[in-house]
Amino acid sequence: MIRRARQYYEFGAFRIDAVERLLLRDREIVPLTPKVFDTLLVLVENSGHILSKDEVMSQVWADTVVEEANLTRNISVLRKALGERPDHHQYIETIPWRGYRFVASVREIGDENSDLILEERTRSHVLIEQQPTSALAVEASLESAAMQKASSLVSEVKSGSKWRVSLPVLALCAGLFIAITTVVLLLITNRNHNPAPPAIRSIAVLPLENLSGDPAQEYFADGMTESLINNLARIRALRVISRNSVMRFKGNQKSLPEIARELSVDAVITGSVQRASERVRVTVQLIHGATDAHLWARDYERDLTDVLKLESEVARRVADEIRVQVTAGERALLASARSVNPEAHEAYLLGRYHFSKDNEQGWKLAIEYFERAIEIAPDYAAAHAGLSNTWVRRGLSGTVDFKEAESPARAATLKAIELDEQLADAHLSLASIKQHYDWDWAGAEQECRRALELDPGSLDVHTDYGYLLMHLARLDEAIREGQIIVQLDPVSSATHSALGRFLYRAHRYEEALPHLLRAVELEPGSLTPNYRLGDVYAQLGRYDEAIAAYQKSGEAIPKGGYPHAGIARVYALMGRHREARQMIKGLKANPYIIAGVYVVLGDKDEAFRILEKAVEEHQLITPLKVEPPLESLHSDPRWKKLLHRMNLPTE
Repeated sequence: MIRRARQYYEFGAFRIDAVERLLLRDREIVPLTPKVFDTLLVLVENSGHILSKDEVMSQVWADTVVEEANLTRNISVLRKALGERPDHHQYIETIPWRGYRFVASVREIGDENSDLILEERTRSHVLIEQQPTSALAVEASLESAAMQKASSLVSEVKSGSKWRVSLPVLALCAGLFIAITTVVLLLITNRNHNPAPPAIRSIAVLPLENLSGDPAQEYFADGMTESLINNLARIRALRVISRNSVMRFKGNQKSLPEIARELSVDAVITGSVQRASERVRVTVQLIHGATDAHLWARDYERDLTDVLKLESEVARRVADEIRVQVTAGERALLASARSVNPEAHEAYLLGRYHFSKDNEQGWKLAIEYFERAIEIAPDYAAAHAGLSNTWVRRGLSGTVDFKEAESPARAATLKAIELDEQLADAHLSLASIKQHYDWDWAGAEQECRRALELDPGSLDVHTDYGYLLMHLARLDEAIREGQIIVQLDPVSSATHSALGRFLYRAHRYEEALPHLLRAVELEPGSLTPNYRLGDVYAQLGRYDEAIAAYQKSGEAIPKGGYPHAGIARVYALMGRHREARQMIKGLKANPYIIAGVYVVLGDKDEAFRILEKAVEEHQLITPLKVEPPLESLHSDPRWKKLLHRMNLPTE
């Protein structure tokens, strides 16, 4: 039941003056638009009570039909104005599927406080007079006054008797009416020439807030965030920041303009996910990054079986709202989403959630969940692709035997493509298999290009394509892909590390250095960027710094492996040959890295013996052609034979 309003309310550090329609915090005005103020007033007047969305909307927009998204936007603005944190709503509580409740303690102020109220109101008027008025507000005020005055004059003339109104008076009225009408027309013309909405060509989807009330449902909200990112990334004309970078801002207290500047985007999308029973509701808001202005908001609610269609619909509506060019093919891909078994989709999302942890424990769990999804829905192509990608990642990282990963990875990706030829993830996985297991470089590039056609904004596709180009010694092209992935994932250690690697193998060591230092800064204890930093320092002759970087890299793994091979190579470069030989004796590391140590030691025959054995056993040595420490072998006739056996170009 909606209750009658009192004139003054206090809660926390805030006071509402319902008569003057003001919200104050510690006697300072908090600026609110009229409808946002009305929304707050309705909630405060009924504090402690659940109000349905229809009840609130009927009070705020009486006699006006508006979309529910208008209320959602007002609630978001209010939460920001009241200083609520994303993870703690101390004033306005969302009640899933029902509405909202004002939960803070509210005190209604009576007449006994009239002196204090008068003082406050007087101060408020002074503050209002000191506030700058926007040009748009002035224009609206002038236009309204002009129209009212013109209308009043016309009414007076019409109501007067002909013989009682003199001709000069009529002439004066006519002149005033013409002048006022001219002013109004000029104002309207000026309004029509206002600058167009800001152009949006880059966007970041911030982590959607989990409003289910259950922290265990975070994976679902994260999965919806990732799906929205992936759908928007299919639009070639739009640069979409990848999941890795946006997830860094989960629960972050930075303002939206700060985040937009850090990610170099024109706009951000914020929102929430509510899941209850067999229904899911998604609320999204589009916000201009530089000004924090709300451009658009909308609510979506669907059955869980239609969650993939919902994700695609949101992406299409965002694209329409920002007026970005979407090709017919891209629209067809976005519209091709199918219904999905909710239980299978939940298992798939859990698989993606654990896959993103990027470690062996996470990959094992991911495989379990992907297999569970396939068991429930054998025709779920995305689950087969997820399973394949996980096995590929395990094989390339060395957490399982390289050859052991091949069979399950190949079977899963071929099944995924059979079920859905338009699945970019499946083509990307097949590209990895063709490159690393088959040494089918042309086939791998064909699959990468197909994946790019299907998902032109995919970070994973651009990353893998960059590495393929690097292995083929097409280094300028690889560097361009590296620059793209840094734009897509600007606060990611992995992207800066990849670009640094491409530059290193192009002998652009000084250019590689800042990217690898940034990668280490973002993930100080990570193995790969520290190791790659050591490689650059070694090529620059900065041996002490190289050893320190290799040692930092080695802290992430047990004794042994390629960080220690890196140190051995530096010892060899420094002339400490005995120590270098002692270090690599029995050391388990990638063959081309061990061979590089023997090259520096002057033992080319041992280097070739190691490489020839690796080729014979089809080990993971795809970077062979572009490894700088091996370059002194290129003039040896045995080198071209190695490349030929790997199907690599010899020029």
